[in-house]
Formats: sequence, structure tokens, C-alpha cells
Amino acid sequence: MALPLSVRFAWRDLRGGLKGFRIFLACLTLGVTAIAGVGSLGSAIRAGIDNNARNLLGADVEVRLSSRAATADQVTWMADNSQALSLVRNLRTMARVPDGGSQTLVELKAVATSGAAAYPLYGQVTLDPPMPLAAALADQNGLKGAVAEPALLARLGVKVGDKLDLGKIQVVLRAVLVTEPDRVSGTFALGPRLMINNQTLDAAGLIQQGSLVRHKYRMRLAPEADLELWRKKIDTAWPDTAWRIGDVKTAQPSVKRFVDRLGLFLTLVGLTALIIGGVGVGNAVQAYLAGRTETIATLKCLGAEGAMIFRIYLIEIGLLAVLGIAGGLVLGAALPMIALGVLEGQLPVAADISVYPVPLVRAAAFGVLTAFAFALWPLARAREVPAAGLFRDIIGGECRWPPLRDILLLAISAALLILLALTSGDNARLAQWFIGASVASLLAFWILARGLIMLLARLPRPRKPGLRLALSNLVRPGAPTAGVVISMGAGLTVLVTIALIEGNLNRQVQSRIPDRAPSFFFIDIQPDQVPLFDATVAAIEGGELVQRVPMLRGRVAMIKGESADTFPAEKDGGWFAHNELAFSYMAEMPTKTVLTDGVWWPKDYQGPPLISLGAHVGENLNIKVDDTVTFNILGRKMQARVANLRKIDWTTMQLNFSVVFAPGALEGAPQVHIATVSAPKAHETALQKALSKALPNVSAIRVGDVLDTVTAMFDRISSAIRASAAVTVIAGILVLAGALAAGHSRRVYDSVILKVLGATRRDVARAYLIEYALLGGSTALLATLVGTIAAWTVMTFFMAGEWVFLPLAAGLTAGGGIILTIALGFIGTWRALGQKAATVLRHV
Repeated sequence: MALPLSVRFAWRDLRGGLKGFRIFLACLTLGVTAIAGVGSLGSAIRAGIDNNARNLLGADVEVRLSSRAATADQVTWMADNSQALSLVRNLRTMARVPDGGSQTLVELKAVATSGAAAYPLYGQVTLDPPMPLAAALADQNGLKGAVAEPALLARLGVKVGDKLDLGKIQVVLRAVLVTEPDRVSGTFALGPRLMINNQTLDAAGLIQQGSLVRHKYRMRLAPEADLELWRKKIDTAWPDTAWRIGDVKTAQPSVKRFVDRLGLFLTLVGLTALIIGGVGVGNAVQAYLAGRTETIATLKCLGAEGAMIFRIYLIEIGLLAVLGIAGGLVLGAALPMIALGVLEGQLPVAADISVYPVPLVRAAAFGVLTAFAFALWPLARAREVPAAGLFRDIIGGECRWPPLRDILLLAISAALLILLALTSGDNARLAQWFIGASVASLLAFWILARGLIMLLARLPRPRKPGLRLALSNLVRPGAPTAGVVISMGAGLTVLVTIALIEGNLNRQVQSRIPDRAPSFFFIDIQPDQVPLFDATVAAIEGGELVQRVPMLRGRVAMIKGESADTFPAEKDGGWFAHNELAFSYMAEMPTKTVLTDGVWWPKDYQGPPLISLGAHVGENLNIKVDDTVTFNILGRKMQARVANLRKIDWTTMQLNFSVVFAPGALEGAPQVHIATVSAPKAHETALQKALSKALPNVSAIRVGDVLDTVTAMFDRISSAIRASAAVTVIAGILVLAGALAAGHSRRVYDSVILKVLGATRRDVARAYLIEYALLGGSTALLATLVGTIAAWTVMTFFMAGEWVFLPLAAGLTAGGGIILTIALGFIGTWRALGQKAATVLRHV
């Protein structure tokens, strides 16, 4: 059976080679690769979480309590309703080298090591040298054992076999802790891991009433156990207990949320690159059809209808799109393997490498819709023009609008593209903002590009020939000005925005720290230890107690009469309703406190419970003055009325709380004190050693170490964002290269005519250099303007931070765009200048 005529024409045309479609293929492949790769990597990480859920949770079911242990009856119930019950306790404390040596804050983990309850219930702990965990942590010859991460050994300068002071006792390091099956890598930690058994923790005397200890009761259930039924049974048995219950179906929810949000962000970045590349697709199709003007005209003169012309080149573009999309899918499917090699140890869990059809199908759909949407306009224009008009296009183009039916098709394609983006992640609100911002930016750049062309066209003609020629080239019909401004401008805008946001955040972390920032935070100070703590600080030369306040922990039970469980955890402020919170109580309003609504209570207040609530919590959860919030504090429910809302500035280094109670409500509850202390650098070590010796249960957090940890984490995140955003710049470069390549024949023709009229090669090169400098400079200027507005919007309205314009960060980014435009443009121009005049004139 013979193929349709349009298919045969398209195939014969493609047999002539892919010249003119290389940029088309590159743009499409890049965008599809980005979307497919990000989707495949996210699926691999999620599969890693799901396939290792029991190892990551350390159990089938986990019951978590903070600052208090379960009662004997509760422990008995859990043991009776499981095959094995294992207790794991986590806290932060100090580990010290004996005899006044160095010391550091550690993330201490105490585990069960005997019988069926031995840690871990699932998975394996890896030690170096290899040995059973129970043996490494056992009490041998009167010495209790411990294992530690390599970072602890390096920080304290100790080795396996050395001893450490821990609270009231000494432990000996018997092995290096290589892996824990239930620890997520890359998460925020204030110190390295030190692991002991539960008996050693009890002997150390580190747990006092109100200490910040997380108790995790992990259970192995029977294989046929119904998790939902089990949760209902424990809720029925203990309905008012403020514990959190996790199971294998909800293992590591924070990691899953992180992966989902990161995947959505990177997918949208990839989509932005695909849309910018779509400009290159449209330019490539337009340039290709311009090169086929004589062919199209000939076909029309021989009786070919516009519909046939449309089908021929639509088939060509469709076949090439399939090639580009297939290449992108192959590269995208392989991207997780490449990424895991580069990001080894940086991902939160081990990914499960495989081929995941869903992200590949989604990426293919994005590619098809993008190719069709951006190719439709030039195809429709070519179809509707009569043969005579096409012949006139050999001399000069004229702007033509396609008919309404094609505009409607274009609108439907764009709508499907947006709908696909909105359904590609769980956070529809973020997707809406991102897509809206992307569309608005591209539209803004199109308007700015047209405005720039109109402005340059109205400028007086310069006397210098080179400058006059450069301006004329920017505003002439068919000039790549608009395409370059849109594509390169959008990519540079992303980088300028990121550079300014990153610079402002760095400034807040570093320059906004008060000149007299505290040297240490101290936690777990018992009420009866307060006098000794204060005296020890005062005895150190230059030591100053900056602030000390009581602290309790609890959960929100109800908000305005509604259960806290009804508030979505993913919603802004959801953490307040679902996480454990730290509270304090104060009689007088702290200095520099700014109330946004309501008034502070009298310092001698005696009456029903009142609270001061962070204004950000009130705004996110619609809590106003005089509304009520019910708290579950150590099993006791307490309803409090909101007396005022206050603005909280966490960068002041003051001890701030989202919830502060009025006097009279919490004084009798089990509590600890936390404090900030300042000391000269020369006396910081002496202060830390004195307090560690006097109060071994009190933990010290060095402010400088915390800032270094936060800065390092922030740098890693910034690097990842910059790397992902660079995809948009690469797409812009491809579009720029395509726009310049499309005008290559025109450059050759112009260069030859100018040389025939007496211009030297140097004169022509100078004129083109000025043209690209003007084009790059204008694009960079517009990108800086739009990027600055975007960064100001994000910092002011989304991050609620202070904004400062950073000209160096913006200038360096924009300057790179100028240099890139000049370099790419001049490379193509230099080739055009090398053409022989006789060869070109022979074809005129």
C-alpha cells in the first residue's frame, strides 16, 4: 500500500539531512531530559523509602513521646500487642575527653541490646571493626561501651579504645559507627552520633525531670497484623495521650515531603527550560521554513493546497520531535544513575534505581505539547499564504497572523501544557505561582523586547557607520532581537533572582547577627541547678548571663474549638498543629518585642491562662486575639486565650517561643531552663569546661558551630538550586545560537555587500561587535530589572525578610550574559566574514 503523498514528500525532504533542525533537537532533548531525569530521580528516592520503610522507621509501628517516658501500663499494653518492643531514646548532651580535655555536643542514642527487643528490629548496624552491636555496647570489666561516628573521633582527637566522660560515668569507644539503618543522611544535626545502650544512659544520670529526651517505642507486629486496626486500638485504650504514632506506611514523612517539593521545583525548572527551548523550537521551524520558501512556492504553483503544505512539514517536525523526545527520555532515564554517583552521601536515603514509566510518559507529554505549540505558529503562517506572497518572502518577510482556528489550537496546546504542569506535583499552589510567574516573565520580556526595538528605531541615526549599522541590524525585519531578549533574558532573570535571594539570605545569617551575640546556648538546666549555673557563669572572667527562661514541651490539642488533626500538616502553619512545641512563661514583655495586636498582661497577672502567640502562626492559621487554643502538656489539657500577637525576629539571637504563657499557668509543671551566655573568645573554653564539670547533665551548644552548620547546609542547597537553574541558561544559549545561526545567510550577504562597497573586514567586525554588545547589554539590563523585582517579591512577601539590593551579585550575573552574547554572536560573525565575495555574488 502506497504511503500518502504528504508522508513521501516529508520523508524525501528529511533525507537531505537535519541541517536547520539541530537546535530544534537540542532544545527539545534538553527540556525532556530535565523533566524525565528529575521525575526518575524522585521516583527512585520514593521507591527507596517505600522498599526500605521498615528499616527507615526501625519497626512496623513506632510510638514517640518527648520529655517523658510511657507509663508502666502503656509499656505493658504495647508489649502485649506486639511480637517485640524495643526502646530507643535520643537526646543531646556533652561528651568529654577525661582530665579536662576537649569536649563536644553529641547526638546521643540509647538502644536496647538484649533478646527479641535488641536494636535494630529491622536492618543492620555496621561497625568498624566488625562486631555485634550488643558486644560493643556491653559492660565489660566495669567499663561501659559506646560506638561513635568518625566525625566525633576527629573532633575530639580520640580513637577506638579511648575513654570519654558522659554525664556521671565513663564509656570506652569500642568501634566506629559506619551505618545506622534508621538514620536519614543529610538531615540537620548539631553534633555527631554517639550510641550507647539503655542501661548506660540510666547510669549516666543525664535524664532529669523535664529533660529534652525523645522516647521511641518500636514494635514488630505479626505479618498479618492490620495497622489501621492496631492504631484504632491504641487510640481507644489511651485517647488523651499526647504521643505521635508512625508506621511503615508513613515512614519518614518529612523526607517524602522534601523529595516531593524538590521534585516539583526541579520539574518546574525543567519545564521553564523546555518553554524557553520552545522559543528555539519556534525559531528553528521558522528558519527552516524560510529556507524552504522556494520549495513551498513551487509546490503551491504545481497545485499543492495549503493543507498539504501544512501536513508535509508537520510530519517532518513530528518525526524529528519523536527523535528529540526519545533521546531526552533515554538520557532522563539514565540521569538517576549519574546523579547518584555525584550525590553519593548527600541524598537522604538510598535510591532504588530502575526505569519508572510514569515520569517518562509525563516528560514525553511535555515534549509533544511543547513541540506542537511552538511549531504551530510558523506552520500556520506558511499554509495560509499564496504562492506569490511566498515568492515575495525571498526578498523580505511580512508579518502575517494565522487564522482563528490555528490560534485556538495554539491556545488549547498551551492550556494542556499548563494543566499537565499543575498535575505534576502535590503542591498545586506552588505550581500555580511558578507557572504564573513564568508566563508573566516571558510576556514581560516579549513586551520589553518590542519596546526596546521601538525605542532603538526612534533613536537619531548616529554619525559613526559602525554604530549606525549595529542599530539598524537590531531593528530590521527578521532580526533576532526579540527572540534573544526573551530566551536569554528569561534564563538570566532566574540566575539574577537566585543570586540576589542567596545574597540577602547570607547577609541575614551573617551581618544581621548582633554585635554581642551569645557565645553559647545551654539546655536542660534543672530548676534546682539554676543558682549553681548562674554562679558558675559569673565566676568566669567576662562571663555574662544574657537570658535564662523556663521551658516546657507539649502539643496543640484544639484550635478555636476544632481538633488540631483537622488542620492539614502541609498547610503553612501546619507544623504548629501537628508538631511538638516548646513553651515558656513570662511576666514582663521582653525588650524589643513588637505587638501586632492585643496587649501584654500585667506583670502581677493572676487569672485564667493567657498566651502570647507568634504573629506568623496567627496569620497562617487565622488565629486572632481572644481566640482559644487548647494544649496537651505532659498529659494535662489546658485551654488558653490569645491575649496578643507579636512579631518574632529569630535573627536577634534572643530566646524566642511561638507560644508564651502568662504567669500562674505552668509554674508547677515539670520544666527545665535554657539560657544564653556570652563570654570573650579567650574564655569560652574555660566557661564550657567549668559548667560541664559542675553540671554534667547540662548541654552546651556553641553558637558559632550552629551558624557554621547552617551556612554549610545553606551553601549546599544554594549550589543545587544554581545548578538546576543553569538548565534554563543552557536553554537560552541554545535559543541564542539558533537565532544567530538562522541569520547566518543574511550575515554573509550583508558582509559581502559591505566589503564590495569598501568596508574592511575590521569595520564590519566592529559593527557586529557593537550590535551584539548592545543586544547583550540590553538583555542583561532587562533581566536585572525583572530579576530584582522577582527577588524583592520573594524576600519581602514569601520569606518575610529584609531586602537590600546587591549590585555586585546582580552585576556579575548580568555581565556573564553580556559576555556570552558577544562571544556566541562574534563566533558566527567571524565565519560570515570569511566568505568569498565572488561565491556569494554569483548566486544573487
